[in-house]
Amino acid sequence: MEPEPLTFFTPDGDRVTWEVEADPAHDPFERRLTLVVQGTKIVQRRVPRAEGRDRDHLYELLENEARMGARLLTRLRRAYPVELPRLMGYSLDEEEPFVLLSDHRGEPVSRFAGALLIAEQRALQASLFRAVRILSACDIVHRRIDPGTVRWDGTAVQLTDLSHATLAGSRRLRLGEAPYAAPEQRAGTGRACTADDLWSAGMVIYRTVTGRDVADRPDLTAAPALQPIHDVFSGQPPSALEVLDRLREPDPMRSIPADQDLRLEEGRLAFDRAHEAKRETEAEQPAPVTRIEQAPREQPRKWWSRWLPLAVLVCLFLVVWMVIR
Repeated sequence: MEPEPLTFFTPDGDRVTWEVEADPAHDPFERRLTLVVQGTKIVQRRVPRAEGRDRDHLYELLENEARMGARLLTRLRRAYPVELPRLMGYSLDEEEPFVLLSDHRGEPVSRFAGALLIAEQRALQASLFRAVRILSACDIVHRRIDPGTVRWDGTAVQLTDLSHATLAGSRRLRLGEAPYAAPEQRAGTGRACTADDLWSAGMVIYRTVTGRDVADRPDLTAAPALQPIHDVFSGQPPSALEVLDRLREPDPMRSIPADQDLRLEEGRLAFDRAHEAKRETEAEQPAPVTRIEQAPREQPRKWWSRWLPLAVLVCLFLVVWMVIR
């Protein structure tokens, strides 16, 4: 692996360049990088030129991940939780934009379905609902909690991929599929709230603990280890804090002060201003001309061909009038 320079903006808004080495990439949207000097591993999520050419929404998802990561940093920087990925930097104005995040921990939770010990099952529940509780304290709804975005290292989860996250209270958009997306989220009705993430987290825990698939609301009566989450699929689900209380877990926000780092807040606002300026610039540019194939037009008729029928009718009228007269 040959070192390469990587220039980007830190969450504080500073422009820096790091020397990195990239692991052999199998996923065009994600690379694992090693910082040459520190030896630290980080993750680069990006939009390749070929992939983004015909799918503009990929750029929006990447920018949203940077925005949500910056929001978490402004609230949680003094004691950042292990359950969430940490934003390390971003560069969104390049031909192939990217965000940098802390390295992945563990493996996708789907690899542990039906194989966790009792103590691990409880630790999984506590850690995943810690993540949901912390997000809710920052007014964020993840919206894509499923076996592909939850990782497990034997001790704690890591909830990845904030690209679809939104602020609590935002209008719901249709997103996700059964069984992991809540019914209201699939329907796109009402406002996004933590209950959406509670449903998804409960479904991930059910699938991982039991190893069984389910089409919709699961039956938890035969799974004593899952009784603390028995009502997360109901019409009146508990809060993440209530679930943690049932698991005899303290509120993580007691040890993670959710305050605002003013420097990071300024950096986040600068990011938002740059994002809006980019939108305005794109809106001012003339829309690309799309060629629309039209049916061939009928050739114009000669003038005499248009008036000939009328002339025949006039002549017939005159003949009939002369005969009657």
